[in-house]
Amino acid sequence: MFFHKNTDADGPPCKFMETFLNEAASGNAKGLWRWYAFAHAARCLRCAKFLRGLQETIARLNQSHDQDLPSDVMERLSQKMSHASEAAAESM
Repeated sequence: MFFHKNTDADGPPCKFMETFLNEAASGNAKGLWRWYAFAHAARCLRCAKFLRGLQETIARLNQSHDQDLPSDVMERLSQKMSHASEAAAESM
């Protein structure tokens, strides 16, 4: 089987999966890339934990759009999301 299986949830996600998981959590991954990220996370505890954390964070950020966040916070978040998108584009 081509999925890496971590047997414990403690520790970082698989290094080669971080970009895929970021794109899947944000809804930017499509087709095979999306399927692969979710299929891997279904079998890898570390990546599943990482993916859930990303999804929860994105949900909280989406809920907070009604609230005014400091401009420096929004700028840092925009830079991080832009960097993640660029990294994902380079890897695909």
